[in-house]
Amino acid sequence: MKAGDRILMLFDNTNRDYVSRLHSGATRQAGTMGVKIQLENLHTTGRNAQEAIAEEGGGGVILTAPLSDDRHLMLQIEKRNIPFARIAPMLDPGRGITIVMDEYEAVLSVTRLLLEAGHRKIGIIRGPRSHLSSMRRYNGFTAALGTKGVKIDPALMVEGDYTRQSGVDMGTKLLAAEPTAVFASNDEMAAGLVDAARRAGKSVPQQLSVVGFDDDPIAKSMNPPLTSVRQPLEEMGAKACELLANCVAGKGDAKAHAEIPFQLAERSSVAPTAS
Repeated sequence: MKAGDRILMLFDNTNRDYVSRLHSGATRQAGTMGVKIQLENLHTTGRNAQEAIAEEGGGGVILTAPLSDDRHLMLQIEKRNIPFARIAPMLDPGRGITIVMDEYEAVLSVTRLLLEAGHRKIGIIRGPRSHLSSMRRYNGFTAALGTKGVKIDPALMVEGDYTRQSGVDMGTKLLAAEPTAVFASNDEMAAGLVDAARRAGKSVPQQLSVVGFDDDPIAKSMNPPLTSVRQPLEEMGAKACELLANCVAGKGDAKAHAEIPFQLAERSSVAPTAS
């Protein structure tokens, strides 16, 4: 990579920990390769993505979810012949460099923890439909229930927006259907659900088991600590930087692909269902 070139890492995300962990991994990797990472979160700068990529001096672009599935944005990047990497894309696997984690299998696995604890009346707080990852996680959830012959009850399904407040609001609605356990599609909403449960006089995990997704710092600081899927964001950011920097330097494939394994972080927010 020539001196002065940079890799632009684009976000459009309200989750500060998600942004920080991906950026941290990419920055550490960049330091070992003599590459500069420039972060821009469109949610906070208010610019559109086309303005960001139009600036001169960029060697490549890393798109994070949900931008990694923005077909119009990808077309603009391709027209400029800029190499790009996509973190957690759900569409068009052949476009650019792709770095994924199997979100479907991850949610299947974490939901199985609830089923193995005897729960059958299990609710879900979905993420926003604008994030394709939300559908992938929902599909993993329903597949897990199907392994035990459990059908989805519409009263046990609500949709939040990945914020803690939506976890409170949607959790309050969900609790009216009296689930014994809930999968929240991210840890912020899981925390909001626990807030709502406490207000309703329900103890976690004795009366309500809860699992989340991401393994953000909030998962460890909750009371009780939250069982969650550890999304390997630092590793995904590092791999995106590595593959893209190699491509820009003429040493790698512009359509490389990598899958980073997830881990389950089992803590004390799950208990056996009352018999």
